[in-house]
Amino acid sequence: MKPVTCYLLTQGGNWQQETYETASRDAGRRARQLRGLGYGVSVSPLGQQITQVGCIRLTLLTVRDVDAALIPPPDKIISI
Repeated sequence: MKPVTCYLLTQGGNWQQETYETASRDAGRRARQLRGLGYGVSVSPLGQQITQVGCIRLTLLTVRDVDAALIPPPDKIISI
């Protein structure tokens, strides 16, 4: 299975947000993984964003109401 690549990961006390390239469909795979583990997850489009790697469409995944330290990390994190 292809590794899930996260472009930005931000954590608070009881939440975590992860950003994915929309075209990769990694946000959906990651959401299914986390929901399968019992986490409450929402996925929202961010639209086209200008980043260091160019202009790409991004999707935001939010995990809420859980200790962020307990959430398993994505397979790969690349800071853009």
